Amino acid sequence: MSAPPARKRRARLAASLLALAALGGVWLAAPGLSAPEPAAPLAITVRAAPVPLDTSDPARRAVGALQYRGGLHVTSEAAGFGGYSGLRLLPDGRLLAVSDRGHWLAARPVETGGRLTGLTDATLGPLLDEAGQPLAAPAYDAEALEVVPEADGLAFLVAFERDHRIWRYALPAASVEAGQSPEPETDMLAALRRPPRRVTGWLDDWPGPLPANGGIEAMAVSGTGAALLLAEDTSQGRMRLGSDAPWVPVTYRNVPGFKPTDAVFLPAEGRPLALVLSRHFSLMHGVAAVLELVDLDRVEDGVLAGVTLARLAPPLSVDNMEAVAAARRAGGWDIYLMADDNRIPLQRTLLLKFFLPETAVP
Repeated sequence: MSAPPARKRRARLAASLLALAALGGVWLAAPGLSAPEPAAPLAITVRAAPVPLDTSDPARRAVGALQYRGGLHVTSEAAGFGGYSGLRLLPDGRLLAVSDRGHWLAARPVETGGRLTGLTDATLGPLLDEAGQPLAAPAYDAEALEVVPEADGLAFLVAFERDHRIWRYALPAASVEAGQSPEPETDMLAALRRPPRRVTGWLDDWPGPLPANGGIEAMAVSGTGAALLLAEDTSQGRMRLGSDAPWVPVTYRNVPGFKPTDAVFLPAEGRPLALVLSRHFSLMHGVAAVLELVDLDRVEDGVLAGVTLARLAPPLSVDNMEAVAAARRAGGWDIYLMADDNRIPLQRTLLLKFFLPETAVP
């Protein structure tokens, strides 16, 4: 016997409210979520099912200025998988993501003819605290990631909410003792196995308090030291045009109804161009995302605004999009978007690949 219509409506409303609570940052009490997993890096198995750009038109291959290059619904039975809120491409071609439950995921994209078809060589590891121990709640809410090349390897910047801070994971400076030189580090993720240090001067004098669940969601740093920080709930941010340049306060002019969830500098020589990813969720209209191109040289009266490159909304494949990564390719850039599933069954970990042609960038 089927459920009465009123009961069906209540069930749908309950499901929608649950998704809204997760997107709004309400902590959901569930077994196994009281501590981050795993306690040490380990190889995991992931499954990747292809998704079309447009569920109503599987042959569609473009949205706005972006050309679709394949997408995946990624799942895993590994404890701790999911909840990804920051994404970057490593120099060796792997993708690295950080989770709001205090861990990182590294995986190598599998591509056929330039189209994303799978993930392989996946590793899950814990983000460590300043004592070298896996992060615990509520301090493990990582929301943004940046990768910074250094002489001895890679350094990783991670921005956290609730306990608002930016930590830097890096290898110790090379030293020579008793005429012995240290062997070079070959593991690109070695810095993530070391305790971090707090980055000072970036958030210390932020104008006004940051909401517990509305802190720094978007953090981008370029190779020249240009940087952009945006808070999710206040539209307030700060930027600088180089490592020696002063921080300048800015207000981000959001697309109405959208909030910034990630940012990345577009590898473009001599130009401080950033991509800003923003998301929308409401019971009335569901979930949507926009990707904007922002020129940091064009700040007017303290306001930073972008040009919309693409808008994702149903029937397009979209979820709680919270992470973006970019890489230079011939004729343009590869763009990856990733969704935070909040580790609840109503949402999905989506990984979408697009190509942004040079002709789309003014």
